[in-house]
Amino acid sequence: MLVLAAISWATKQPLIFASLGPTAYELVEQPQLRSARAYNIIVGHLIGLGAGFLAVYLLRAWAAPNVISTGVVTTQRLWAVTIAAALTTLVTLILKAGQPAALATTLLVSLGSMQTRRDAMAIVAGVLLIAAFGEPIRRFRIKYTEIRPVVGKT
Repeated sequence: MLVLAAISWATKQPLIFASLGPTAYELVEQPQLRSARAYNIIVGHLIGLGAGFLAVYLLRAWAAPNVISTGVVTTQRLWAVTIAAALTTLVTLILKAGQPAALATTLLVSLGSMQTRRDAMAIVAGVLLIAAFGEPIRRFRIKYTEIRPVVGKT
């Protein structure tokens, strides 16, 4: 997270955002999970990003108030969130790209917090950076440290 925050600061770009926190945590805490793999991180977040933008576009919710900053949930945002979350879930299941934090990326877009082209580029860059910096840490944890067993299938 420090590296992403430092790169964000140096480039004056919002490359660090809420859905990367759980992704980083999962890389360190449960590196053996499929959702912690680079494929799942990258593809999952990109699906979430695309689903969020598609839902906002379909419902013409661009000008609807940002739910997080205003506390106002319009009908457009309500349906944008619903459609985007359903699409994210469906497509990640089909592509076996499950990444729980990807749904947070979907919400950032569909709730109006990050819905510009610049935001989309920042999300893509942030996701690629967390995957690139996180993968060596994930592999180190798997190889050299004791990992708590996960209940259920990984």
